[in-house]
Amino acid sequence: MTYQRTDYERMAAVYDSGRALPVQNLEAWRDELHPYLSQRGTTLADVGSGTGLWTEVLAEWFDLRLVAVEPSDAMRRAAAGKERPVKTWLVGGTAEQLPLGSSTCRCAWLSTVLHHIGDLPRCVAELHRVVSSGGFVLIRNSFGDRLGGINWLTFFPAAQRVAGERWPNLEETVETFSAGGFEREAVKRVPEIVAADLRAYVDRIEVRANSTLTVITDEEFEEGLVRLRAAARRETSPREVVDLRDLLVLRKRG
Repeated sequence: MTYQRTDYERMAAVYDSGRALPVQNLEAWRDELHPYLSQRGTTLADVGSGTGLWTEVLAEWFDLRLVAVEPSDAMRRAAAGKERPVKTWLVGGTAEQLPLGSSTCRCAWLSTVLHHIGDLPRCVAELHRVVSSGGFVLIRNSFGDRLGGINWLTFFPAAQRVAGERWPNLEETVETFSAGGFEREAVKRVPEIVAADLRAYVDRIEVRANSTLTVITDEEFEEGLVRLRAAARRETSPREVVDLRDLLVLRKRG
């Protein structure tokens, strides 16, 4: 099925309010990424960097030279309006045509962008070109065959159907990277605290900053919000809302 193209102009205006998280909520990611990014002076390509949320976090955690690559003018404008960390560069470019020299990066980071890439084999070829031998591609994503860890999907069945069709399949993704010169190093589920409780979670989700929620109809979106708000009202012992995202680590073969 073909889905409408994401409206990045609208998305850029609301993205941070619906997707940004306090850095302390992401500490599990720091632990998982440390073996790959802790080497002093590592050059990292943040591919599909959006408004720079992960660019900021990774620059805070690790001593990196970081190149943020983003195709959307609107997203880049939003990122450019922030105070950028040192040793960080923001450039326009696509995953299929990276504006980077060959073997210039030890690692590449792709966060929830796979389903926005129109030609994944070409993207893999570009990553193989820019990542040095023995380097890594680090993918933070949810996969269409592993949907159980994302809380909002349970309230939006129409979006869950879309995710199952639109989000990449894990094994097919690994096979595509394998054909392009990478081998699977690890697949892990990483927890991230996305809200203090369900009421706070409602505030995040109703912004509609997730591209999958923009694909469903307005009526389906409102019906999902009704379910989520009802669950929030029923919550008698508020607790943190924790999503599980996958970390797929791929090593470039020697």
